[in-house]
Amino acid sequence: MESKRIRVWDLPTRLFHWSLLAAFVGAYLTGDVFDLLEPHQWIGLSMVFLLSFRLVWGFVGSTTARFNQFVRGKEAVSDYLNGRWQGVGHNPLGGWSVIAMLTLLVAMTVTGLFANNDADFTAPLTFLVSDSFSSLLTSAHHLLFKLLLVVVAVHIAAIFFYKIVLAKDLVSPMLKGDAPAESDNDASTQGGGMIAVIVACVIAVLAVWGASGAWHQPPTKPAVVNTSDW
Repeated sequence: MESKRIRVWDLPTRLFHWSLLAAFVGAYLTGDVFDLLEPHQWIGLSMVFLLSFRLVWGFVGSTTARFNQFVRGKEAVSDYLNGRWQGVGHNPLGGWSVIAMLTLLVAMTVTGLFANNDADFTAPLTFLVSDSFSSLLTSAHHLLFKLLLVVVAVHIAAIFFYKIVLAKDLVSPMLKGDAPAESDNDASTQGGGMIAVIVACVIAVLAVWGASGAWHQPPTKPAVVNTSDW
């Protein structure tokens, strides 16, 4: 008899996950491989949208996406490490890894908004800080990206570990949304309806507008008046 299947991840969470992966790969290619800074900037702004959406979704989204459902204390982490934890969605250790990854992603994206390349390119909000501070944030941006490459590598290794050693598929549920229930008490994720999606999208769009510097009107240069008589 086939085990009961439940909805583990809602559609917005899944779209966020794979869109963020695509943006991260795009940021790497445009920033580190091909040195295409204008496309790199647009990808950075797309990450502002995605991360802003996810932060809001962590409060108004469906149950498995909410921070208060998967950010648990050390006792829950200990229970998980000792095989005493069962649940739907992120496990206690995985929940903290999500928080760590989101923190690094936000820090990398924010520092990138103030970066420069010491030549002909400045990020949208560089005008708000001094040249020296912009250079410092640029260095932090590059360092955070390297740290994230390590974190992503560990994340991928963990997926293979779960698949090969624990015989648990983490990829299919993030693609399809459903997974076999592990106990009779497991239930599908709830909440996160259309109103929540609209609220999260509106806030994310406002975040992009702020990050883009579109609200800033640089001072216009005074017109040159020709006082010559000839």
